[in-house]
Amino acid sequence: MNKPLQGPQTSQRLLATLKAANWPGALEPQGSYGFTLVELLLALGLGLLVAAWLIEALLAHGSLSAKLVDRLQQREFERRARRLIEDDRRLASLATSQPGAEGTACNLAGRQSLLHLQLPNGRPAITWSLGSAPSSIWRGQVLMRCGPAYGLDGQPSLTGSWQNRVVLDRAEGFGIPL
Repeated sequence: MNKPLQGPQTSQRLLATLKAANWPGALEPQGSYGFTLVELLLALGLGLLVAAWLIEALLAHGSLSAKLVDRLQQREFERRARRLIEDDRRLASLATSQPGAEGTACNLAGRQSLLHLQLPNGRPAITWSLGSAPSSIWRGQVLMRCGPAYGLDGQPSLTGSWQNRVVLDRAEGFGIPL
């Protein structure tokens, strides 16, 4: 009968058998693989720093994107306002920067008159003005149009009443060349 081995021979023979069977723990002595608590904490700290940096970069990118979108929208609104002004100019027989003796059809409420368009056939003039907003919902100076309302066909109704409406918000520095 085979006698069981005892002592150092047993552990050596067991280790040789495990190595021959490609047992993962047999290649290195027990306790020598894995990470220490200090290494894990250091890796976690570095990972958190990288994650915080990435989040900060994404937030900054989002903020810049929002500003760019806002600026592009404002330019588009300015283009629309300029198209409306050009449409009004086509109706007018005379364009000046100041209202004449007849004044304006709407109260300017201290806003600066930028363009005064005299219409033919004795109709009231169309006045474009720049200044303080008529209410607190606007975010800055506004460009306002005092003129005929637009009909459902998108054309000004010269027989209707004149209205004073905000056309452009945040219109600081908006200029109308004569």
